[in-house]
Amino acid sequence: MNKTTTQPKLWTGAFLKICLVNFFIFVNFHALLPTFPFFVTYLGGDAVAIGVATALFSLASIVSRPFVGWLVDTRGRCTILVVGLIGMALLPMGYFVAAGIAFAVVLRTIHGAFHAAASNGSSTWVTDIVPHSRMGEGLGMFGLSTALSTAVAPALGLWVMNAWGFRPLFAVAALAALVALFLGISVKKRDYKLSTEPLKWSGLFEKLSVPASVTLFLYMMAYAVVEVYVAIYAASHQLPGGGIYFICIAVATVLTRVVLGRAIDKYGEAALVYSGNAALIAGILLLVFLHDAPAYILSALLLGYSFGAVQPSLQTMAMHAVQPERRGAANSTFFVSFDLGIALGGFLAGLLIKWLDYDMMFLVIACFGVLSMVYYYFFGRKHVSSFNPKNLVKPRDAAWSKSAVASGGERPLVITISREFGSGGHRIGEILAAKLGVRLYDKELVSLTANEMGDSEGTVEESEQSINAYIMNEDPVRTKLFRTQTRIIRDIARREPCIIVGRLANFILDGEARLFNIFVYADKEFRIRRIAMEHKLTQPEAEALLQRNDRERGEHCLHYTGYHWGDRHHYDLMVNSSLLGAEGTAEMIYGIVKERMGSSATKKTADKTDIR
Repeated sequence: MNKTTTQPKLWTGAFLKICLVNFFIFVNFHALLPTFPFFVTYLGGDAVAIGVATALFSLASIVSRPFVGWLVDTRGRCTILVVGLIGMALLPMGYFVAAGIAFAVVLRTIHGAFHAAASNGSSTWVTDIVPHSRMGEGLGMFGLSTALSTAVAPALGLWVMNAWGFRPLFAVAALAALVALFLGISVKKRDYKLSTEPLKWSGLFEKLSVPASVTLFLYMMAYAVVEVYVAIYAASHQLPGGGIYFICIAVATVLTRVVLGRAIDKYGEAALVYSGNAALIAGILLLVFLHDAPAYILSALLLGYSFGAVQPSLQTMAMHAVQPERRGAANSTFFVSFDLGIALGGFLAGLLIKWLDYDMMFLVIACFGVLSMVYYYFFGRKHVSSFNPKNLVKPRDAAWSKSAVASGGERPLVITISREFGSGGHRIGEILAAKLGVRLYDKELVSLTANEMGDSEGTVEESEQSINAYIMNEDPVRTKLFRTQTRIIRDIARREPCIIVGRLANFILDGEARLFNIFVYADKEFRIRRIAMEHKLTQPEAEALLQRNDRERGEHCLHYTGYHWGDRHHYDLMVNSSLLGAEGTAEMIYGIVKERMGSSATKKTADKTDIR
């Protein structure tokens, strides 16, 4: 098999470690979740005190998440993860000396904030570690660590408490956080970009993640209620214990994520959102109308499939279209909706049980699964954050279809984006790829080139950055790099519609693919400000870096193609990104692509468009 067709590696050392970090974070969480009420009772508390402690833990997590997201984006994933894990390790030690209920409740509330910091740090960091083209599969596998802790940690916590008491229980929880801390510190991949945005209310939430988050909120309103009340419900109908139900959920969740992990990236989130909500509704109906053991087990398996399908697909939708330096905010937006769904669903169910019986409560709650699908249908499936193949712009001749290529039909459309340094071409490509439902190849080409050449990604990236300084000397290493990337780019263009940023792709693919070539430029002052902010440079330093990069890109183009970089005759569209910004420019290009690429012509149009 040609190496250029292989996908970037998912199971790296960094990915495995961050999965283990997340596992131990939730061992700390789930080991104390069913046992802390017993500790409150031991201190003399009643049901009200237990409810207050549980609610304050959740409230602290919900309130702190937006601020934690900003800190993750501006201070770094590792820094906030470490702070959260130190707190999660120390607070169980504080329970040792809790002399009264009030102090224990205060500690538990603070514990909620530190848990938010640690979990947001790990779940954001993993999106930097997994290849963008395998985001859905990566997040599904990452989510297995949470599912496994859900299956193991509650039973572990109850066993330790019953066998040895509360102090050994708290020691186990602290030890889990310490193991996560040492694993997190050892993760070497830290090449994520930090934001320089000041703290402001509008920046605490990521609007691109809202459709996925609202869909999840409505889903969790129903799913969480089943988890909370199923054990009591089973006991009242002489069904098998709640432990069996949760084991079946865990098994089905794990199998779903293993089997369907790649389906998220390949087919989008729509089918999984619809089928997952349908499975949730069916599982609830089985509980209500068939009070026997087989229906009970089938209900659990359906809920396990439901959670295994819906949660990772919506998390991928919430994350894949946002800027890397906004992933912390996107994660906090997503998990606030997750926590709110659990809290409000449980509250509403409690009120309904007082007025109705359990069967009627479950039937009312099942309606939120329907609402989740309805909201997604109208507001999610065609949003820019959705990555469904149906969102792909398809001309009347279906030229973007892989099946058309395989059967000898017209080649897929490839959009190339050349750009001045600091003009935001990469970000425009990200947004456009999300809107079109195609892959963006930029940093992914580094991974593919590294696999082909047998080098590390760091070596390839360093060679890319310094290639222009050596072109006059015909450095063999850098010439090999260019030729390797040429083969990879041509192979990608034969396989699939996509967007390729930089690397002279418009020249490499000329005559070999159906192209729409774009050149992004911007006003000099705009570029200098953007470079200074992104690279934390002074204005003179940013201007010098701008001039050097533009000069080297021009020399690189002239050396390998014989043409002048930025010459309008080599592009179908030239656009000034400083007029509309990245999102406005991407929206404009999207409209032009829809209109101009609707014909069946395979050659580039003769009249070039220059928007200034």
